Amino acid sequence: MRVEADPAAIAANVRTLAARVGVPVCGIVKAAGYGHGAVVAARAMLDGGAAMLGVVDLGEAVQLREAGIDAPLLAWLHSPAVDFRIAARLGVDVAVSSVAQLEAAAAAGATIHLKLDTGLGRNGIARGDRAAAIARAIELAEGGARIRGAMSHLAGSSRDADLAQVRDFEAALAAGVPLGLELRHLASSAGALALPEARFDMVRLGMAAYGIDPVGPADGDGAGASALGLVPAMRVRATFVDGAAAVGLDDGPLLAIGVPVAVDGRLARVVAVDRGSLRIAPAVTGDGVLWGDPARGEPSADAWAVAAGTIGYEVVTRMGGVGLGAGVVPAGRELAPRRVLELGLDGEPRRLLGEVLAVKRVERGLGVSYGGEHVTAAETTLALVGIGYADGVTRTATGRPIELGGAAHPVRGRVAMDQVVLDIGDRHATVGDVAALAHASAPELTGMVGPRVAVELAGVVPDADAMEALGERIGSELRAGDAVLLVGPLGAGKTTLTRGIGRALGARGTVQSPTFVIARTHRTAAGPDLQHVDAYRLLGDGEGDEAMLDDLDLDLDGAITVAEWGAPLEHALDSWLRVELERDARAPADAPATEAAEGDDDSPRFVRLRGHGQDWDAARVRSIAIGAPTSSTDGSPA
Repeated sequence: MRVEADPAAIAANVRTLAARVGVPVCGIVKAAGYGHGAVVAARAMLDGGAAMLGVVDLGEAVQLREAGIDAPLLAWLHSPAVDFRIAARLGVDVAVSSVAQLEAAAAAGATIHLKLDTGLGRNGIARGDRAAAIARAIELAEGGARIRGAMSHLAGSSRDADLAQVRDFEAALAAGVPLGLELRHLASSAGALALPEARFDMVRLGMAAYGIDPVGPADGDGAGASALGLVPAMRVRATFVDGAAAVGLDDGPLLAIGVPVAVDGRLARVVAVDRGSLRIAPAVTGDGVLWGDPARGEPSADAWAVAAGTIGYEVVTRMGGVGLGAGVVPAGRELAPRRVLELGLDGEPRRLLGEVLAVKRVERGLGVSYGGEHVTAAETTLALVGIGYADGVTRTATGRPIELGGAAHPVRGRVAMDQVVLDIGDRHATVGDVAALAHASAPELTGMVGPRVAVELAGVVPDADAMEALGERIGSELRAGDAVLLVGPLGAGKTTLTRGIGRALGARGTVQSPTFVIARTHRTAAGPDLQHVDAYRLLGDGEGDEAMLDDLDLDLDGAITVAEWGAPLEHALDSWLRVELERDARAPADAPATEAAEGDDDSPRFVRLRGHGQDWDAARVRSIAIGAPTSSTDGSPA
């Protein structure tokens, strides 16, 4: 499959839309530029006259800065561990959705926009907290904090409801007059086009800038976008042999039976889509276009949307995840919310994990998410979870249960690109809590990995033999310069796992705990030495002593390093595989009964593998699972 993005089309669309709305434009390039490529889209938006660029989190902002893009940037969805000092250093504006975020951003010296919930029911300062937040913002501004703007987001449930949001936003702005705000922005593509009253100082252009009708797919012929003078910027191609192409759900395309595909100028229709293949009838051979520009006789992305029961936004955005996660290196917690596709140790999808980014008490009668399809029946608590259809949660997942705090809560309102909302009533939740959408509840969660999603492997290892076999699997994927950090309590199986790694590498000598020598080097048949390190003794104070690390004269580039008690080494390395091992505390209830005394290597272990840095992208972590000899039926929280 080949995904082609036309930057000239994006630039032309921005110029067309900017001329229509008559105010400055913020070009939205979140989620890998809606699947078109973040850097390509950003440069095209600027070529088209965008005055600012919008991303969802600081991780996306850093990617643009590292690519040399120095235009004004705005990010608005933050991990509870976010480091706003990074935003201040890189000149990235941040929108804050709570008083706690406001305080943290101001203390870090970041430039701030207040994000207000005026009726969308997602992130944003709740109406009940608004007065206190604005008052505190005024105090902080008097003390030197940079409060530059205020923003909100229209729900698009009706013209009257949107106008009510405009009035509510105006009321909030009136309360914030002492702030002397420079930028007031409310409308995205659909609202900017339909509602002049919502344009204020700037509008945010997302999907329309990529040539997709922001109102919806209509009949699927792309006529709505064409009527606006927009040109589709994405073309997706695949090679068909006897009606089959090696592209499927894992690569991003949705299940869309009956949708047209153009193959060498002839129209065929999709008759089957599975994880790794797509079939059409008639069973022709040739170069096919799944969607592109209807003006060239190609199917529209909207046609795929109609057949899949969704919108063009989701269809194109999922193309940011092609390649089974190849090259996907998620940002750390200081930059972006945690988003994880969790696979079992056998490689099968288990859960999609996100974290709670906001918890707020809201009034009765509040619409939740776009269209206001769910309305709160009473005063209640909403929990915002930072995963959406750019991350693999299809829009059809509305109503699916998400586990949070030991209870299952259905997704309320429409699934958005970056977030879902849970109505948890009077139950308690805390920012940072893990939320899990199980594969059994959403079987469409195959191996598709969004551009911001990590892949982790997790499951129960039943005994020492299986632990050593898992080590062999890891060892077979290692190469010179790799570091494996083993984290877990005494007796969790760290040395047993290392023994398996050593066996895969053909390590000479007996692999045993390096406790008394701190580091032991094994020559290997594979080529690179195996360096087995006791990092607890090396950096046991938790703060790290890099001088001691230097004294060991480890070859971190030419050898393979396995560090027991390895967490303290994370700060000293750019890239690593972290393996967390825990005694059977999280083993499933139906695990074989075994002795669990300290040091008993035959009791079950719970293991989680996660990568960090460029050397451990999502595809490489995934590769460890292929053919793994252990099972993972555990459903415990992360």
